[in-house]
Amino acid sequence: MSASPTTAEAPCLQRLSTLKLPTLPAGTLFLFESLTNEHIDFAELAGVLEKFPSIAGKLISLANSVWSAPTSEVTSLENACARLGFGVVRSTSIALAIAAPFDSARCPSFDPERYWCSALLTADAASRLALAVSVDVGLEPSTARAAGLLHELGLLWLVDKLPDEVDQALVMVEKQLEANLQLALSRVLGFDQEKATARLADAWGLPETMARAMTHYRDIGYRGPQEAIVANVGLAVTLVSAILADQPCPPPDGRLPALGIAAAHFAEIHATLAGQLERTRAVARVLV
Repeated sequence: MSASPTTAEAPCLQRLSTLKLPTLPAGTLFLFESLTNEHIDFAELAGVLEKFPSIAGKLISLANSVWSAPTSEVTSLENACARLGFGVVRSTSIALAIAAPFDSARCPSFDPERYWCSALLTADAASRLALAVSVDVGLEPSTARAAGLLHELGLLWLVDKLPDEVDQALVMVEKQLEANLQLALSRVLGFDQEKATARLADAWGLPETMARAMTHYRDIGYRGPQEAIVANVGLAVTLVSAILADQPCPPPDGRLPALGIAAAHFAEIHATLAGQLERTRAVARVLV
């Protein structure tokens, strides 16, 4: 998935390879498959989620929250799924399963609520963009959603295993000593969250389609396997970065016409997600 390391990178990446890999909770890959199935209905989905009591409990709690504003109490998982909608159920369930092995509290400067807000918005953006691509390109919205949600998965691992170094990198960004976290991590560790994400995706056996998008989304000119979903997630990240920075819709680039997405539609998605920012933050608090 990733290019071969240079001589200078090799010792740093060797350190990455020695970090203890987190163990996914039992059944997580089966859950992935179910949540990225475009044809599953609410009853089937509820049947799958019943096998994960902690996730089911969180979904019912969210369905009864002020965020959801139900007119009557939601007591069944199927009704909770119907109330929340496939998008929220898919993103929340995957996020809860993935977050389980990691302890983000060890890194003082890491803001888990912001992390998950960004991840949820990116998931939604990737799904909406996938629905907008031309028919001949063809992308599954649920797969795009999952890849968008997990695009910075490696950061959770680094926060858990190297909290002091990640804290140093975050402080550097806060003090504007580096332009972004990717550069700060590269300076402190010799590798960034993208390299960590690639390592996890490979170790966990995540689908190649998702893994490509998760590890190449920064490359605007990427040409290779799974090119469409890589461009999709990259555009989603660009949109969400602008929203979180309270900036206008980014100008179109070459990825939009390649996917057959009109610039006006891109701007509409930006406006829709910006309007959902506070609601998305509320969901993110459930995950923290």
